[in-house]
Amino acid sequence: MRSLEIKLALSVAIGILVIAAVPVIGLTTVEADSTEGVMIDFGYWDVVWIPMAFEEGMDGNDALEKACEINGFPLVYLYDDKSQVFSVNEQVNLYGMQWNMYVLVSGKWSLAEDPRGTDASSCGLMCWARASGEDGVVPGTDSTGFTYYSYAKEGISSKKGERLRIISLAPSVTEILSSVGGIDLIVGTDLYSNYPKEIAEKKNKKEISVIGGYTDPNYEWIIRLNPDIVFCDGGTGEHINMANKLRKSGLSCVVLYDAVDIETLYDNIWIAAAAIGLEKNANSSITAARATINTITGIIGTQASKRVFVSLSADPSPWTSGSGTFMSDLVSKVSGTNVFDTQSSSWFMVSKEQIHAKQPQVIIIIYEGKAVTSYAEYQSVIDRMDPVWKETPAYRNGDIYIFSGAAADILSRPGPRLAEADELLAKILHPSQFTNMDPLDTLPKYLGDDYRQYLKYQRGAA
Repeated sequence: MRSLEIKLALSVAIGILVIAAVPVIGLTTVEADSTEGVMIDFGYWDVVWIPMAFEEGMDGNDALEKACEINGFPLVYLYDDKSQVFSVNEQVNLYGMQWNMYVLVSGKWSLAEDPRGTDASSCGLMCWARASGEDGVVPGTDSTGFTYYSYAKEGISSKKGERLRIISLAPSVTEILSSVGGIDLIVGTDLYSNYPKEIAEKKNKKEISVIGGYTDPNYEWIIRLNPDIVFCDGGTGEHINMANKLRKSGLSCVVLYDAVDIETLYDNIWIAAAAIGLEKNANSSITAARATINTITGIIGTQASKRVFVSLSADPSPWTSGSGTFMSDLVSKVSGTNVFDTQSSSWFMVSKEQIHAKQPQVIIIIYEGKAVTSYAEYQSVIDRMDPVWKETPAYRNGDIYIFSGAAADILSRPGPRLAEADELLAKILHPSQFTNMDPLDTLPKYLGDDYRQYLKYQRGAA
């Protein structure tokens, strides 16, 4: 991979072509997943998975009662006819969040109107959740319709009884696995995974093998490493193809969802952690990220939204993000508007005339060239900009920021460091809200490997 354009644009284009050619659910052609069990979702990524064989004649309520019995959870119904659950393990119904049963329909959760009239054996996987509706329930499968539970417990393989051996095919996936305590389980990654620093160190020591690039993982190298689980990025078509091929060879794969927004990122963190049996770590990681983002949102308060253009280079006609991208969602979280959010394409090339027409107030350049480490280097990039770019409020007001080195990574990878990106973007769009609290809390026009020194509101995982 030579540039961010390949990482963020070409992979998306390949993914669209591949996904268009296969069914929505069960994207692979291997035998359908037949895992049976009950998920109990207490809300806010606090989920318990209970594998069980559904006995003949067992209905939805029977399955919940059996699951609660196995885990020692007290179960209380609101009515004698058991038509409504009141609490599970003393977690009661909340306003707008009630206990209900959900079943998988075409890979998505659907409310079961009559749990007592639902044959559990026809469900395979069911979920009892305290949620506001289907969209509030943690996904029961990965993005290709396969369950992700029962592979491991606390990093130990359920099948072999030994420490897991896992492979990650994408930098963002590697970061997710590392954030939930899986770093010592990783035996292989793509060429570009370089965070946290232990990943690079383990690669140098040959403790972690390189299994190919981001869009071209090598099947033979993966097989040679004999992993227990291979983790893939569902936003990349080649990864879906690879998962299909590996599953046919008997390897377990978890294909994370295309993280088009922060909520999906949280789901991915949960799924990755659950697959390696470290669910509790997921809750800590998610809680820390949510706390940071909520804190930043509170500091910003009610502010007029600023028009933002995010560019993957300083070229006159660069790649940028449209609607349905984690970047667009991230900008909106800090009271900004992606100027190309009306475009249906996810990542696409835009002309300099289109940029001028949008008149962005802020321009953010994700710069993959030589790291920008001084104001002179920053100014050199600005001076070389196309004259059309300079006819924007962003240029006239000096609101052009360059993210290079490690700072570029946090804006190009939908991983757990998006909470860091959230704080930096907030300080770019609404600087006075932060300097009013601390006059020294300001950012330079360029951010690189040292970007962390400008973070003040990050919450560590518990």
